[in-house]
Amino acid sequence: MGIVIWPGEKLPQQLENSEAQVKELFTVKSHNGVTSIFPQSVASGEPQMQGITLWTRIGSAESGLIQAGFEIATDIDFQAIALQGVSQTDASQDYTVKAVVNSPHLQPSTTYYYRFIYQGTASITGRFKTLPAVNSEVKQVRFAYISCQDYTNGYYNAHRFLAEEEIDFVVFLGDYIYESVGDKSFQRGIRPLQLPSNQPFAATLEDYRFLYQTYNSDRNLQQLRERFAFINIWDDHEFAGDCFGTNTPDQVPFHKSNLRQWATQAWIEHIPTSISFQADQEPLAAVQIYRSFKFGNLLELVMTDERLYRDSPPVDKPEAQQQRYLKQNRYMIPDCPERNYPNRTMLGTTQRQWFLDKVLNSAATWKIWGNEVMTMQLKYLSAFTTKLLGKSTPDLFVSFDQWDGYPVERALLFSTLKEAGVKNFVTITGDFHTFVTGYQKINFDDPDEEPIGVEFLVGSMASSNFAETDNSSTQQINPSIEVMTQMLTASNPHIQYFNSTTHGYNVVEVTPFALTCTLKAVSDITTPGGTISILKVFRVPLDQVLIEDLTPG
Repeated sequence: MGIVIWPGEKLPQQLENSEAQVKELFTVKSHNGVTSIFPQSVASGEPQMQGITLWTRIGSAESGLIQAGFEIATDIDFQAIALQGVSQTDASQDYTVKAVVNSPHLQPSTTYYYRFIYQGTASITGRFKTLPAVNSEVKQVRFAYISCQDYTNGYYNAHRFLAEEEIDFVVFLGDYIYESVGDKSFQRGIRPLQLPSNQPFAATLEDYRFLYQTYNSDRNLQQLRERFAFINIWDDHEFAGDCFGTNTPDQVPFHKSNLRQWATQAWIEHIPTSISFQADQEPLAAVQIYRSFKFGNLLELVMTDERLYRDSPPVDKPEAQQQRYLKQNRYMIPDCPERNYPNRTMLGTTQRQWFLDKVLNSAATWKIWGNEVMTMQLKYLSAFTTKLLGKSTPDLFVSFDQWDGYPVERALLFSTLKEAGVKNFVTITGDFHTFVTGYQKINFDDPDEEPIGVEFLVGSMASSNFAETDNSSTQQINPSIEVMTQMLTASNPHIQYFNSTTHGYNVVEVTPFALTCTLKAVSDITTPGGTISILKVFRVPLDQVLIEDLTPG
């Protein structure tokens, strides 16, 4: 769809509208009907030094092409307009409107306000902040990161509190939607949904679009998107649980290229990103979501895709399993030779080299990896599994869907960073619905080995944690959350903090001297409301692989 952007009052020649038509397009006649015309409100994403991607969706039943105007200003009343533009959409894009803006009329490190105008009605006003200038001296960057917001499992109370934080932007680490709507093993049905297809999980493009429309209609999520620019990556549930490539391990048949393409299309449509989607290409070539963001000389944020290029789970042999991957071969499972095959990859060779190049060559003081699934080893030692099962049992890994299923590549990444002398490497992670803080190592079984980095996992915004769900396997290991926490921290001494009883977000403050990560939890998600509290405050000093606990009290 076309987009035309211009500063000032002089209209560009490529604009096919007359001056009178443009004046009509930008004339605000009413503030009524905002929710019906803009049912998912507005959002921004992909902040750049002099750029941003603006987003909305028009609640329209019109056929054919429709036009919406947008304005960017330095003031909330739009008296000092920096840019105006016109963007088009139609049913082929689910009436989502995007404005990918890169302009010298936007200044670095500046807060701007924006709105869309359609048929005389202005949207709610959103705001965003541009990135600092390249190589500029930056004193502080402050952001939040979140993940896993299963709409059916609870209310978005944490979003409401996060919208009030003093931050520069939000990183979303995946599981923005859940393709399943009634899986009782982890979805409590607090806010039940029924897909257009009437299937238990998304089976059509219409299903995925319905999920994004529904999730983005939540007022707490809308307020968060209105107030801060988002940097998004996906994890598995934007397509299918534990997915890899075009495969859906928990569905039959498991290989679904068309479904993968539909899932990608809906993500591109409904996420405020400038990433392009080539619908005529095969799914793995149609899109590339791995990318990086630079914040002056202080910070480089490197975002990876850990679903599209990864190999299958190490023990599953689907040809012998009637087109179904077995959960007991992915969860609570002993070590196996296949796990340690040298060529197994989660990132794919091209992305892996890109990632290493980015981190090794970064001139920023802090290198932060925006990562989907837990990098740290997580297993129950044999002494605990034997006690729980009442018979001799080896060490059991919690999940091969995490980096524990790809240990050779993990060791390659970490050893490369260590050999290159990379300092101030911190990883932020979602997926696990659990607040976890710990150290990254090349060999997690060597207690004397020095760590190479620090990892902070954020709890889920709404998705079930271990205290709320039975996530055990056929091994029948299902200890209480208190016993589970004690056993896992004892089995994995690199883990400094583990809490799977609550929900919330992490706020990261980066300065030239330290990185501080504050873990915040909401009191309840089963009903609207709740309160917010600090779980932990951890600090990583400059040039040290060290976790300091600064929690008040």
